[in-house]
Amino acid sequence: MIRTFLRPLQAVRVVQIPVRTTVVVERVNPLTKLRPWENIYDYNKYKYADFQYRVVRNTDADKWGNIDVILTEYVEGVGYKGEIVNIPREMAYTELLPAQLALYPTPDNVALFEEERKLLVDRPQISPFVMKCRDYLTTILLQIPINMKVKDWSLTRDNVRIALRRMNVMCDEDAILLEDGAINKDTYKLGEEFQVTLKINPLVDVSIKCTLVPVDKAKLWDEYQLSKRRAKT
Repeated sequence: MIRTFLRPLQAVRVVQIPVRTTVVVERVNPLTKLRPWENIYDYNKYKYADFQYRVVRNTDADKWGNIDVILTEYVEGVGYKGEIVNIPREMAYTELLPAQLALYPTPDNVALFEEERKLLVDRPQISPFVMKCRDYLTTILLQIPINMKVKDWSLTRDNVRIALRRMNVMCDEDAILLEDGAINKDTYKLGEEFQVTLKINPLVDVSIKCTLVPVDKAKLWDEYQLSKRRAKT
């Protein structure tokens, strides 16, 4: 029976992966002074307190920080081909460098993409935060509250701006591309979805999926006044 239990354990193979790290330590207590004729390598002459250390720095626990790389292809939200960008080390080591989307900016690699780097001067620069904002807005369904009990109501850019503000997206009315009176009482059906274009900057715009939510402003005002009375009592 004992051999039967040991056989599966014998098949287990331990793979050791070497990790390069540095740990800087300092002594907690001063080292015991030995006499000149005593052997300093005779550890029996030392005390237990002589082997107590305090960790000063552990490079394995330090933050990675950023690193400069040169892109070999266009990476959305990062940069163009041939551009030298400063990105987090984790992103460089786990995504870009293994996929050959970036290289270390050595003199040879910089010279290899010299032609692409010259074209970057005339190419418009787009912030990665703009692309993240665009990607976020393409995934949401913007619920626009509007009072449908008003006679001849119509959707305005101000309604869209207020709805975006509720989603923590600030913009001007001029950035919202919407025809006045395009969506009104006669053209809109309750629950129907439509698209509104928002210009994030002069180069990037995004189509946002929207729907209208009927709201009775008078009812909301009554509820607000009632909540204030309850708070006082």
